[in-house]
Amino acid sequence: MPKAATKRKPARKRSSTKALASCIQIRSAREHNLQNVNVDIPRDKLTVITGVSGSGKSSLAFDTLFAEGQRQYIDSLSAYARQFLDQIPRPDVDSIDGLAPTLAIDQKPGSTHGRSTVATISEIYDYLRLLYARVGTPHCANCNSAIAQQSPDAIVESLASLPDGTKIVLMAPMVRGRRGVHREVFDSIRQAGLLRVRTDGETYLLDEVPELAPRKNHTIEAVIDRLVIRSDDERRHQDGDSRLRESVLLALRLGNGLASSLIQDDSGDWKAAIYSTAMACVECGASFEEIEPRTFSFNSPYGACRTCDGLGHINNADQKETCPDCGGGRLCKEALSVTIKDTAIHQLAAMPLGDASSWMATIDKSLSSLQSAVAAPITAEVIKRLSFLQRVGVEYLTLDRAADSLSGGELQRVRLATSIGSGLVGVCYVLDEPSIGLHPADHDRLIDCIEDLRKQGNTVIIVEHDEATMRAADCLIDMGEGAGSHGGKIISQGTPKQVEKDTKSLTGQYLSRKKRIPIPKQRRVPKKSQWIELADVKTHNLKNVTAKFPLGMLVGISGVSGSGKSSLVNDTLAPALAAHLGLQANAPGPFGSLKGAESIDKLILIDQSPIGRSPRSCPATYCGVLDEIRKVFATTREAKTRGFTTSRFSFNSAAGRCELCKGLGVERIEMNFLSDLFVSCTRCGGKRFNRQTLQVRFKGASVADVLAMSVDDAATFFENVPRIERQLRSLQSVGLGYVHLGQSSTTLSGGEAQRIKLGTELARVSTGQTLYLLDEPTTGLHFQDIERLVAVLQQLVDSGNTVLVIEHQFDLLAACDWIIDLGPTGGLEGGHIIGEGAPETIATNPSTPTGKYLHQVLSS
Repeated sequence: MPKAATKRKPARKRSSTKALASCIQIRSAREHNLQNVNVDIPRDKLTVITGVSGSGKSSLAFDTLFAEGQRQYIDSLSAYARQFLDQIPRPDVDSIDGLAPTLAIDQKPGSTHGRSTVATISEIYDYLRLLYARVGTPHCANCNSAIAQQSPDAIVESLASLPDGTKIVLMAPMVRGRRGVHREVFDSIRQAGLLRVRTDGETYLLDEVPELAPRKNHTIEAVIDRLVIRSDDERRHQDGDSRLRESVLLALRLGNGLASSLIQDDSGDWKAAIYSTAMACVECGASFEEIEPRTFSFNSPYGACRTCDGLGHINNADQKETCPDCGGGRLCKEALSVTIKDTAIHQLAAMPLGDASSWMATIDKSLSSLQSAVAAPITAEVIKRLSFLQRVGVEYLTLDRAADSLSGGELQRVRLATSIGSGLVGVCYVLDEPSIGLHPADHDRLIDCIEDLRKQGNTVIIVEHDEATMRAADCLIDMGEGAGSHGGKIISQGTPKQVEKDTKSLTGQYLSRKKRIPIPKQRRVPKKSQWIELADVKTHNLKNVTAKFPLGMLVGISGVSGSGKSSLVNDTLAPALAAHLGLQANAPGPFGSLKGAESIDKLILIDQSPIGRSPRSCPATYCGVLDEIRKVFATTREAKTRGFTTSRFSFNSAAGRCELCKGLGVERIEMNFLSDLFVSCTRCGGKRFNRQTLQVRFKGASVADVLAMSVDDAATFFENVPRIERQLRSLQSVGLGYVHLGQSSTTLSGGEAQRIKLGTELARVSTGQTLYLLDEPTTGLHFQDIERLVAVLQQLVDSGNTVLVIEHQFDLLAACDWIIDLGPTGGLEGGHIIGEGAPETIATNPSTPTGKYLHQVLSS
């Protein structure tokens, strides 16, 4: 019987060259919850992708478009380079045409570590190191005198004056901290007629030196002579004929003006010393190495403080204390003693960005004409990059601010300023909510910077919820309709005006004001005796302020970025209350007194820190619902027959987990010079459990199937299990119905992590005298999600609790009962309370940034 004819899939029509030049064409994207999305994103334009939480925005922008760009980049590398990388899997999409090289600027910490600062991330510090190495004035770290050249005779005199009988080893530095095997260096030492060499601190005969590791830094010193100082060496030096003098001259010649020595002290220990014909103190005679850019690097052993290893602090009894040697400057004493305009590099780095820019602009007045010529191109680049940082709204930061102390939004904006300064063209930038943490007064400057990036000839795609950013877009893409399985579709696309008129678009309805977040018709009034007063606060930039927080109300803490909001609440009020309640916390910032704390019996701090730092943690483990799920599975007939207890259904248990991935569900692939990649475990397929555990089922589902459910689906699945259902309903109430129970914590945004914490707290029994502190809870939320969040917060207050929110989102601030506004600006000029009262009271002062925007919301 002949085979039935097979229906062939029609060939995909090739896009024209003109079409590819004008847009990025994505066809049938199915990554995560995307439902065969087809979309054309215009090139060299600003496109904003918006939609409710979980609608698929990040899946489209990052997990599909950027992931494919990264994969194509690796494919474009040479075969040699690719051998160091594992192949990145292709995202689940039929095709992406017209894609330019892609760069993602997100809120993840990336490769930052304890030594990363604003200056190093923005690359400004590289220029400062070069500037100080070329035109800086070195001073003696011992006596603070200016350093001058030291003659060979002075070096001989210094050595000859050592106590009689002192043993010394005189050497010529040939290589100092350089990579390589350096065979030619050993050959030159051999040709000089020398027999010994000191390599990386060990002395060898030349023929017995071990092979050096090519990728490690090495120090090589040729051993010139071994001597014992005698009392007549000084006289012989004066006569111009001594073995010591000849050895010093040979060492300086081979070492290009440098000589080194090992000197044995009275205790028998050998101490190293360096001598230079270029750098020496005229007062005490101390010699110094030549000043180089690496001298000012706290990531280099040649520049880092020896005590704290370049961290600026030391750990003592689980507390970080300022390093006693460098005073937090991170550098060795020689580097800290080099100045320009009487300012050392660490003092310049401690200035706010605006002050640093002003300092750089006047530097030429203190330099000679030759020094000014050398410094001019360096200072111009630094001033340009400082300007970009100020324009993106982080002018209140200092250059030495540690990267791990920055919020996700601050870190992203620093990276954005760096990208603008790089001058790249023809690149597709993908940004993740760059407006996070910004007061609306700063939005215009941020949008101008993003426009500059586009005008340079780049395509900019932003995942964003901010209204001002949406209205500035050339193209607005609204995703929905809902979250999770209910999302993953393009609901509307066009200019902001076109989306605003689209009745199918939920975002458009909020933009057109057909829908809006409700403002309470009646606000709560503070009671006379129900206040917490924090007096005389001086933390960071706060100017001895006294703040009064009404209890039993929804209180908003507002102000421009850097005005002191976090200093007041997170760094002072929260730890002070924790200490009062006997809770473990960091020491609060300096303040005078705390009154009214006896009116609360519980403190809940809900911030945006991750709920876990490895793929092993997930929402189900954090909120405790997995414990209840394990109990359910342990009570099934099949589990009892097999003798399985609750521990069997934990992926942290050796009995139940997959042994290949150890219950992680993923395997880590080290990508060398890219971020590590996690791929599904080849044995369990990402299910985390072994085969025997997965055979136990409840209502037809295994424990892995349950962890793969969204919160919405799981709430329906466990509707007859009250303890589980109650916890899941509380997560739904904060807009997390789309999140999967077993979703890795490393994939959750800061806003999602915060809402998981809030939902977990909602599931617990409230005392009615709890104080909740939230830091920007609207992060990552669509208008509709904010409306749901406001309802949850009002519910907490209705139960007698107090809720304090640090916030920039004015729909939430308009829903507050009371506002404490800080300012008037950020940084050193901020730190004052410039308004307090009901939102209507703050709005009566439109001269303040908060009053201006609050007036617009309340009157619209």
